[in-house]
Amino acid sequence: MKNLPFPLLSEEHYSEEMSQLMLKLEQLRQASGSCERLPEQGIYWEYYAPDNGCDKVIVISHGFTESTLEYSELIWYFLRAGYGVFICDHMGHGKSYRLVQQTWLTHTASFSEYIKDFHHLITKVVLPRSQGKARYLFGHSMGGAIAILYLEQYHDEFQKAVLSSPMVSPSAGELPDFLGGALASFMCMLGKGEKPIPTQHPFDGQDHWESNNCTTSKARYLWYLNQQRRDLDRQNSAATYSWAKEAVNVQYPILAQAYTVQIPVLLCQAALDTIVNLPPQDDLVHLLPQGRKIVYHDAKHEIYRSANPTLEKFLVDIFAFLDEE
Repeated sequence: MKNLPFPLLSEEHYSEEMSQLMLKLEQLRQASGSCERLPEQGIYWEYYAPDNGCDKVIVISHGFTESTLEYSELIWYFLRAGYGVFICDHMGHGKSYRLVQQTWLTHTASFSEYIKDFHHLITKVVLPRSQGKARYLFGHSMGGAIAILYLEQYHDEFQKAVLSSPMVSPSAGELPDFLGGALASFMCMLGKGEKPIPTQHPFDGQDHWESNNCTTSKARYLWYLNQQRRDLDRQNSAATYSWAKEAVNVQYPILAQAYTVQIPVLLCQAALDTIVNLPPQDDLVHLLPQGRKIVYHDAKHEIYRSANPTLEKFLVDIFAFLDEE
């Protein structure tokens, strides 16, 4: 595939076109609900399918501080390409359960809880609704870490996977990575695991476009910012010390067990990424038996929300990979 068989949304008229797209998605949503692995700990999920049905589905695992809503445009493109789409809000995000009261804080005591929730969702929601269909997995950033950890534990549910800027190792920003991890671990030892790390702050609703390090599309940035302003559940903006400790340590099991993932995996790497470290992504690709990498030289962390030229190449590459025999 050299070109998309459908047009991308216009960045010049993005807000208006997204309004129409959201109405169409509402019509194509087949089901939604809350899946509880433990009492009162529901994972919110949605399932979409094209009008004419589908013989393949993709499950989207979102990133840190994101939500199902942020993937609306990507869901639309998968539907246009003939895929059914499952997506959920991970623990501590969107409409799913939270372990701390502050909606702007993202917290977990263990990354293994993400995997347990995800497996319960796959077992109870995805598999019953996708019998006889090809199943693929798409994971971005934190969701990419969840995806690869899931594939290392469960080998039969998916035929292929796409990792978009996967969080094999998060960047500590201006601090050396080892120091950021040591600080998070130390604060957890002091019983402050649920406190926010000092470099991140509550959602303020302000336009920080010039300093944003996630997307190269101002139209896409502003659209989701406006959605966040209207909904407390989508205002995640900071991590707790416990989340940071777990994120720093996640690379060790990811790399140690990568050899067990036997399905084809495409890793999409953003050359301008400052959110996650790139060398560990390269290590992962080399360790995966059927891993390959494509670099997007004009992309920041969220390749799926890039400006149109990069976004189109990203989608063309993904569909070509998934369509390969």
